[in-house]
Parts: sequence; C-alpha cells; structure tokens
Amino acid sequence: MPHCLIEAAREVSELINPQELVQLVHDQAAESGLFQPGEVKVRLSLYEHHCVGGEPGSFVHLIFYVLAGRSDDDKRALSRRIVRALVQRLPQVPAISLDVRDIRREVFSNRRNCLDD
Repeated sequence: MPHCLIEAAREVSELINPQELVQLVHDQAAESGLFQPGEVKVRLSLYEHHCVGGEPGSFVHLIFYVLAGRSDDDKRALSRRIVRALVQRLPQVPAISLDVRDIRREVFSNRRNCLDD
C-alpha cells in the first residue's frame, strides 16, 4: 500500500533514465522487508522550474506515504536506505532528501476497502 512520490529537477533525467529512477526507489523499498513487493507504488514528477537555495540546481525529493503504525526506527531505516542508494547512483545531485509520512488508517480508502461497505 505504500505510495512514493518522487519530485526531481528535469535535468536529473539527463543523469538517470526516469524509469530507472522509479525502479531503483521501488526496489529499495521492496527490499527493505517492510512491504510486499506488489504493494509498493512509485511515481515521478519532473520539474522544469525550480530553485535550490535560491539558485537553479538539481534535486531529488521523495515523499513516502505509509499506513500509520510503523515504528520511527523502521521509517528512518527506509528513508536512509533509499537516500543512500540515490546518493550512490546520483553523486552529482547535491540535494537528495526523503520524508516518510503516515497515512491515518481511519480515513484511508482504496478500491479494496471501499467495496467492503
């Protein structure tokens, strides 16, 4: 069920094929042991207009949504695992970051749980 949104400067696509970037993040999340591989969803938005510290610059930022209930240690391990893989693959990108956010189970709906009503 986890959803990962990758936001990146368009010029990052000159350093890595966009599908390779999506697959790298997917594989790192799936291999974390926190999720079933078929559950991980990753999507990418490339930005034409952006600045980093007030200047044009490349960046990759991820927002990783998981159902509430995971420990801070698990979320930190996931975050660091993915950021390390990105830094290794994209050493020329100076700004790489990831934020793990909880989805409240009480208000989350998807195809499966909506049909149970």
